[in-house]
Amino acid sequence: MTSVLHPVGPEPAETYWARRVALLIALVVLVGLVVAVVVNSTSSGSAVSADPVPPPVTAPPATSPSPSASPSPSPSPSTSPSATASASSSARTAATPAPKASKAARAPAGASPSPKPTPTGPVACRPKELRATLTGKQRLKPEQKSTFTLSLINGSDATCVVSVTPENFELKIYSGTDRIWTTDDCSTAVKKRSTTVRAEDAVVWTMTWDGARSRQDCRTRPEVPRPGTYFATAQLDGAEPVQLRMILGG
Repeated sequence: MTSVLHPVGPEPAETYWARRVALLIALVVLVGLVVAVVVNSTSSGSAVSADPVPPPVTAPPATSPSPSASPSPSPSPSTSPSATASASSSARTAATPAPKASKAARAPAGASPSPKPTPTGPVACRPKELRATLTGKQRLKPEQKSTFTLSLINGSDATCVVSVTPENFELKIYSGTDRIWTTDDCSTAVKKRSTTVRAEDAVVWTMTWDGARSRQDCRTRPEVPRPGTYFATAQLDGAEPVQLRMILGG
């Protein structure tokens, strides 16, 4: 014990103490390393034994996968064969893209194209807004042909269509109550016309009386009209009639 506390030798006592301190430090470091190795080994073993086996991976419902998505299973210390097979099946299911929806499926149910607007044009003139005119010779000789000028003036403030047909127009000549001539006896005497007329403009045409009496089927009667006073009347259904007074001389 005395040699430990009071070293004996040819060298100074400080040298022996320095050697002992260095040896003690080395011994402490060595013991620390051994303890660290033992502790690390114990911790690793506990972590491995405590890590549970992951449950089997079940395939999720099929959804439309993102183009950039790819399966990346996490590594584990130990993996059972069933977990590996389930993970492979899940990867194949996720990699299979879902069928694309058709264009018809994307269209809203019951949708129908909007109808195209129907172009509109001038409407038919209202007869009560049409003014008729009738001009011609007022002095005639028996059996003399006479040409009349007729017109229908658009009295409205808008453009419209004037229609003249054998069914809605008549030109007739009477002497008192004696019917001399009428276009109703010959439908071809009135030519059909449909004319677009602006406000205060007119559609104009002419008609000829042959100076004879008319009868049905465009034929004439043999009786010759006698001298006297005659009235030519132009009538469009729904419009005011217009008359022309004529004198038939001898």
